[in-house]
Amino acid sequence: MTAVSERPTGWKPIPLALKILSVFMALWAIGSVMNLPNLMANGLPFFGTFAFGAVALCVVLFFDFIGPAIFLFALWTRKHWGPKWATIYIGLFVLNGIVALVTVKAELGLAQILIPNVISLIFLSVIYWKLDYFKAVN
Repeated sequence: MTAVSERPTGWKPIPLALKILSVFMALWAIGSVMNLPNLMANGLPFFGTFAFGAVALCVVLFFDFIGPAIFLFALWTRKHWGPKWATIYIGLFVLNGIVALVTVKAELGLAQILIPNVISLIFLSVIYWKLDYFKAVN
């Protein structure tokens, strides 16, 4: 049997569903960075309040750029902790959306809160559907 370090990494061994997910995650990250000036000026919901300026920048960088980038690294290199990391950062994202439903739904609207959360839950579902890809070989 092969050791964990000998398993193939990179784009080729990634299952198709995770490849599609990774493209969507990369596009989401790029779109978030492009929308950053708008979010910094107009704010974004962050656990019951609106974050503006530097706080909004930090929130977007973590939830929409750094979080997915770390997961994509784990996907590319087949790190066993990749799904756990995805659960943590996507879970925080979804929790923030649930809080937003209660606190800022009137300002944002239901669709602006639910659509990202549904997409995030789909992302998690795909990751756990293809969990075997991340498992270590003994």
